[in-house]
Amino acid sequence: MPKSVFISYCHNQGDWVWDRLVPCLRAGGADVHIDRERFEVGKAVVGQMDAVQDDAAMAVLVLSSDYLNSLYCVHEMERAIRRDPKFTRGIVVPIKRGRCALPPKIKRPNPLYVDLQNDSKADQWGLLLQSCEADLGAPAPHWLDALHETCGFLESDNSVNLVVRNRPKWRELIREIRSRIGDLGEVDLQAGSTASRKGLVEEILQTCGAPATVPDEPKDYDLVILHRALLNRSVSRLAMIHFDMVRSRRSYDVNLFGTLRYLMMDARKLVLLIQSREFFANLLPAGHPLSSITTIKTVELNGLP
Repeated sequence: MPKSVFISYCHNQGDWVWDRLVPCLRAGGADVHIDRERFEVGKAVVGQMDAVQDDAAMAVLVLSSDYLNSLYCVHEMERAIRRDPKFTRGIVVPIKRGRCALPPKIKRPNPLYVDLQNDSKADQWGLLLQSCEADLGAPAPHWLDALHETCGFLESDNSVNLVVRNRPKWRELIREIRSRIGDLGEVDLQAGSTASRKGLVEEILQTCGAPATVPDEPKDYDLVILHRALLNRSVSRLAMIHFDMVRSRRSYDVNLFGTLRYLMMDARKLVLLIQSREFFANLLPAGHPLSSITTIKTVELNGLP
């Protein structure tokens, strides 16, 4: 089972906690317990805070001067330390996020704390993830860079080729991207439903919220339906995962890719997030309709060797 982790933080650090800390822990496999998701309207804050904390196996304390000046935060910190006052069980993990003096209850036992005042330090992220039994399969700063870079491109309506090497948590990365880009659908080219061109077109239509019955005849009418459906909508955003499969899909012909190219480049009605193991340009032969697309941005996500 994933290790349950309670995050204790001052709301002045909320942006960093939600934008960087929580995504890394969740993608790494931790079960994150945090106030904003678990509190209920109409109930006392302190009581709910204590219940959420007690529900978790360990606590991560995001320390800063603001944190140590907050009665609520100090309350959470003291409750966490009471469960392991000598810091021998590894269930309390202090993170030094801002400049501050460690309080005596933490300083005296002299635990190993995580220094993320500069959160580009991969080794410090590694200590944190290890203590929470979480693993991104890649250095956390690199994983976060891929997350933010991809989101930035998609938000600007630029298609992206996410090139994945080794075994980083790329599915979890795409899940986080989809939580931020709310209208980003997903089509898996490894799924049996996408084995044929007709099946792929149907999946694209349904995922983009434009369901339609695609007839077998007349020939190529599936592409007419796809063209008309997406042309009559605002911009459709779509993640196509396991795109390397195009090499073995003979029914994915020049007409299909010509239609996708038109919708992406000329009509500007389709934005793709293409996940693959190889660079997009290497997957298609020279002269292929999609190989001439120069607007696709490349983001690399390299796992640990």
